[in-house]
Amino acid sequence: MEIVKYVSMLMAIFTQFTGIIFLFFNIRLAIGLFCVYFFSLLVLLALFIKTRLDEKKEDAQHDYCDY
Repeated sequence: MEIVKYVSMLMAIFTQFTGIIFLFFNIRLAIGLFCVYFFSLLVLLALFIKTRLDEKKEDAQHDYCDY
C-alpha cells in the first residue's frame, strides 16, 4: 500500500512538470500527461481515504470510554 502511494506521488510530480514543459512543444502529449497526472491524484485520494477509514475502524475497536 505504501509503495503505491510513493509511486503515485512520484508519478504525479513527474507528469506535472513534464506536462508543463511539453505545453510549449507538443500540446497533445501535454494533455495526455495531465490526464495521467489527474489519474495519479485520484489514486492518491482514494488511498488516503481508505487509510483514514481503516484508522477509524481500528480506533472504534479499541475505544474504552464506556467504563
